[in-house]
Amino acid sequence: MSFLALHGNLGSTGDWESLGLPGLQAVDLWDHSALSYFEFAHELATSLSAGQGNPVLAGYSLGGRLALYAMAIHPERWSGAVIVSAHPGLCCVEDRLARRVSDELWARDARTLAWPDFVDKWNAQSVLAGGAATSAQLALESRREAIALAFETWTLGRQDDLRRSLRSFHAPVLWITGGQDEKFTRLAAEMGEVFTDFHHEVIPDGGHRLLAERQHEVARLVEERFGIDFPHHTNEG
Repeated sequence: MSFLALHGNLGSTGDWESLGLPGLQAVDLWDHSALSYFEFAHELATSLSAGQGNPVLAGYSLGGRLALYAMAIHPERWSGAVIVSAHPGLCCVEDRLARRVSDELWARDARTLAWPDFVDKWNAQSVLAGGAATSAQLALESRREAIALAFETWTLGRQDDLRRSLRSFHAPVLWITGGQDEKFTRLAAEMGEVFTDFHHEVIPDGGHRLLAERQHEVARLVEERFGIDFPHHTNEG
């Protein structure tokens, strides 16, 4: 079994690689942020997954939203999915417009603020529960234009509501959220009406940043869901 994994915003391939998933290929999203949702989904299903057979598609947050597009458009390509702390899409046009405006401001800040200040501003969001800038985040300064572009092209405001389209996906889905991340846990619970083979697992004391804060639990849940065995990390956050 192999995994094709997508990191979150202000993230990197190391976010998934640290879990030790077997047969893992982690995609650097910043190499592709000029692509639309549809273009990137096609690239995932073709060149980026070439030679992997039918991998399990994994995505966290922004990467989870991109994964959902690929699951909706190319459902036959994947043998399963692991979605962590992701949004299936806004239902209201007004909410989409507001999110586009917000993400345009984030794109501006990514281009213009001193990079440490931008990272601090990003981490200060309530959904991320604060926290100091990491060395991995600070090392992304050279990718700031690609990150700014991602805010524009992959904003939640341009994402379709994928709930109906995802009904064509019948492979096993593991959706993981943190119990303290109430909004995303509520959204995940709704997806049980969308997928035919769906497991929603809540890590009780986890927040939104589960890959960084709850690696061991995420790894264990993936192992149990897909029947694999790989080394566990002892980082409990």
